[in-house]
Amino acid sequence: MKKNKKMKFETEEQKEIKKFIFVILGLVIIITGIYFFTRAFITKDLFKNKNANAEYTSGVINYDVAIVGTMLNRPQEEYYVLAFNSEDTNVNYYNALVSKYTAKEESLKIYHIDLSNELNKEYVATDENISTKFDSIDNLKLGKITLIKVKNQKVTKFITNIDKIKEELTI
Repeated sequence: MKKNKKMKFETEEQKEIKKFIFVILGLVIIITGIYFFTRAFITKDLFKNKNANAEYTSGVINYDVAIVGTMLNRPQEEYYVLAFNSEDTNVNYYNALVSKYTAKEESLKIYHIDLSNELNKEYVATDENISTKFDSIDNLKLGKITLIKVKNQKVTKFITNIDKIKEELTI
């Protein structure tokens, strides 16, 4: 019996395709090697468990903080809105006033508007153009500290003097 030998013939195109595949495989191997080398020896985080050191913080919604655009849309029928800059040097004094007032039995809800918040920046006044009464939110310019009393989604009092604010809150 004769053994039939089959001869393989490759065309030039097949040779080029084989070369191309070997070059691509070589590049993939080199890039993968560089990636693992970098992770293992440069950043040294290849063998570390990322979840072991992870710290998670839960999100908290502060319902006592409002922005100027929504200050008339609170769920209570009657409440106060105290607007001041949280970066002000008197912020602890203002917070103490709020704490003293809310400790009373028959106190109204007080919302805080932070004038340093970007959403409130257009309502912050310079010394010359501070609003002394409330016309509309569009024309509102708040100064260093302002207490606004809201009843049935309408502003009933607008106070910009700290002594008068203390008098209004009976502190």
